[in-house]
Amino acid sequence: MVWRMLHEPAFKPGDHPTKITIEATPTAVRAALADARAVWCNAGIAISICDTAEQVLAEVLNNVVEHAQADRPDGLIELAISRSGDSMICDVRDDGAPMPGLCLPAGDMAEIDGDLQSLPEGGFGWYMIRTLTEDLNYERRDGCNHLHFRILAG
Repeated sequence: MVWRMLHEPAFKPGDHPTKITIEATPTAVRAALADARAVWCNAGIAISICDTAEQVLAEVLNNVVEHAQADRPDGLIELAISRSGDSMICDVRDDGAPMPGLCLPAGDMAEIDGDLQSLPEGGFGWYMIRTLTEDLNYERRDGCNHLHFRILAG
């Protein structure tokens, strides 16, 4: 399992972002999220931002592992996080497969009518990401996926 923090975070406005490289595996993503959350909370980031950042990043990073980096044992994800006022700015980069159509999924809420056995297992991730972030932007540049978003204090 590989994940390494390239800069110790201070999370002060104007500082350079914290840069993290994560092996594109579920185990490495879980470890990075747990450690990053502890760092954020210890740096005085509001619990509401820590909670939201962990939820959004878990969904984003797991999507990268499951879809963009599927079947690539050597895949890496680069994450840069900085603080701007009452928000966290997140940039996620990977060299995996591009988003279908080179654009973000619509993020429509999955249909939840019907009995419990017929409810979908998935389909909530992009809805949640779109709901909990601002300035969400995706582009494919130089053979890499670039996802940018901002998480507000809530």
